[in-house]
Amino acid sequence: MWFTREYIVDLNQRESESSQGIAKATSIQSESNQSEKREMAELQHLSHEHPLLFNEGTSIQRHNTDNCAGCEEKVSAPSFSCGDCGFHLHKKCAEAPLEIHHPFHRSHPLVLLPLQNREEVCCGLCDANRKGFIYHCPSCEVYLDINCALLPRDSALISANNQVRDFDCSSCSSSPVGNTSYACFDCRTFFHKSLELPLQIDHPYHRKHQLVLEYDVHEWRDCHLCSEKHRGLFYRCSLCNVDIHINCAWPPTIIEDKSHPEHPFSLLLRPHSFNCDACGIQGNNVSYICSTCDIQVHKNCISLPRFIRINLHNHPISHSFYCCINGHDSRTWDCRLCYKKVNTEHGSYYCSQPDCDFAIHVKCSIKNKILYDIMEVVSLDVIDELDLSSYNPIIRVIEETKIGDDVIYTKIIHFSHEQHVLIFSDEAVDNKHLCDGCVKPIFSSFYYCSQCDFLLHKACAELWRKARLWFDSTPFILSPNGIFKCDFCRYQCSGFSYKLDSDNDYVLCLQCAALPHFFPYQADEPHHIFFNDNPGQCHSCGRRDLDRSCKCKKCDFVLDVRCVILPRTASNKCDRHSLTLAYKEHSDYSLRHYCDICEERRNPKCWFYHCEVCDKAIHPKCALGKYPFIKRGSKYRHLNHPHTLTFVQKMYYYPKCTDCGDPCEDLALECLEHGCNYVVHWKCIEPSYFADTDNDSGSDGGNDSNGE
Repeated sequence: MWFTREYIVDLNQRESESSQGIAKATSIQSESNQSEKREMAELQHLSHEHPLLFNEGTSIQRHNTDNCAGCEEKVSAPSFSCGDCGFHLHKKCAEAPLEIHHPFHRSHPLVLLPLQNREEVCCGLCDANRKGFIYHCPSCEVYLDINCALLPRDSALISANNQVRDFDCSSCSSSPVGNTSYACFDCRTFFHKSLELPLQIDHPYHRKHQLVLEYDVHEWRDCHLCSEKHRGLFYRCSLCNVDIHINCAWPPTIIEDKSHPEHPFSLLLRPHSFNCDACGIQGNNVSYICSTCDIQVHKNCISLPRFIRINLHNHPISHSFYCCINGHDSRTWDCRLCYKKVNTEHGSYYCSQPDCDFAIHVKCSIKNKILYDIMEVVSLDVIDELDLSSYNPIIRVIEETKIGDDVIYTKIIHFSHEQHVLIFSDEAVDNKHLCDGCVKPIFSSFYYCSQCDFLLHKACAELWRKARLWFDSTPFILSPNGIFKCDFCRYQCSGFSYKLDSDNDYVLCLQCAALPHFFPYQADEPHHIFFNDNPGQCHSCGRRDLDRSCKCKKCDFVLDVRCVILPRTASNKCDRHSLTLAYKEHSDYSLRHYCDICEERRNPKCWFYHCEVCDKAIHPKCALGKYPFIKRGSKYRHLNHPHTLTFVQKMYYYPKCTDCGDPCEDLALECLEHGCNYVVHWKCIEPSYFADTDNDSGSDGGNDSNGE
């Protein structure tokens, strides 16, 4: 299908169709004080109980509304009005036929519906909700508003003026087509008026033959200039199967880029293959080049943002055409999303922080626009300032030390522990000391309070106070020192959490908030674990009925979400040594496949905790207990007790619970106020929504790796 100016018929020059009236008008003669007399018309319309007076001038008496009751647009003369009710109808709406035959629905006629006792109806052509005049097929439940129903219906393209301004252009797919446009009503296609295109062109990309204008709304074609799929209007050489979409037919010859401000890019309009220096993906057609820097890119890659914040990483990342990550050019870098190799000879996004090795493909980083922010800054120095002032949770730096090029904050005041100063340390401690942020053992650099038992990993102390997490574009707020139930892994936890900014009922622990990362579960077979919507059998506990799981990018390795966050080391009163999480049983001797605490049988294919010194093997639920992520020593306020309570786990002496009277062998809360002997099970006073935790049992009848 093609068109030129000669085939366009202006709607304003067309004669209006004769209507089969639903309203009868009778002329009446009225006298006035003026010498001139004019005719007035009175109309009784089925949509209104009072007679309507005709107005052919520009002044219209309005009371309750300025809109026509039929088309819901601004009322203008000529029109009919009810002076008592403020009811108005355009003349064309008042004279609309009672029944029409429409190409949109050829099976049955469409009947005009009255306004009385009717809610809004969705038009089947423009998808807009309308309360005005509607044409309806009672058999098929098809609805058309009056604007769409009475558009002229010729096979030729018509000038549609204001009636189709809400439609998308069928050629360039941009919305809307505007106040003046062209339409083919039989095909339901609409075009910008600016698309008055020549039928044939000579194009420098294809010099052998002329390109002819063609239109196809159904077939998606690959444009030979941008290498993307389009439909609509193309310039085509049928002999050579060359298609150029009209948006690409006249590309700009010079483009300036913020990511490469030194020189502009020039169009190289020759068919050839190249590797894009901006994204690293191969291109097969035209490109833009900077001959000074020897850079060649796709047209779409010219507008890449220079700096972005992505949900997967704490620091801003920057785009570079030649990726140099912290000076280690010889190392192989993996993309943190797809875990395929990042080619450092071509463009990518990477973190310039000295202690970071975060790199990501361009296409991986910006494929989901809701999961990253564009940063309008011009240098990394500005980014560093923004990072410290807007996102760092440290309230005040008391003392700092410079080690080489790195600055270490040796004394800080943190927003979660404002009453005391925290001191930096990088000395190793035993696994019984847990971080008050993530409730995991401390083996790396951390901050500690010299006046109380408060510890924070350095990484936990530097978490964003407001962040968008890996699965959602809505901001989450970092909340300190609380007792909560994670809505993702469903563990009960203490410490820091991320709460949804707009809904505090949704909360995540720090481990689930940082879920899509590299997990080296087995030294000889590391896996890259990401959240997976498709359930499978967990390789840790053997469960099959998983509603939330994580899967390796490279193989069929699957983990239950609750098994993903199992600590690598643990301690238990039954063994004075540290327990290590073991991923497989090395012994085939069946008598060894028992838990050394509960003495129940273990599934040798499932994970367990192992003491290498004593050669003990223990179920994860037996080693960790029911509440592995509530730190003993955490504080809690209970409404039925006047003092602050402390979480405790009695090792040998088991006092009786004040509530139920049973010995407190499990996790309990104790009042440390002098003279107060209040002790209560946590299970006796925990909130009701905490107790609604899934009973996740292992597939081997007791091999529960998640502590429930």
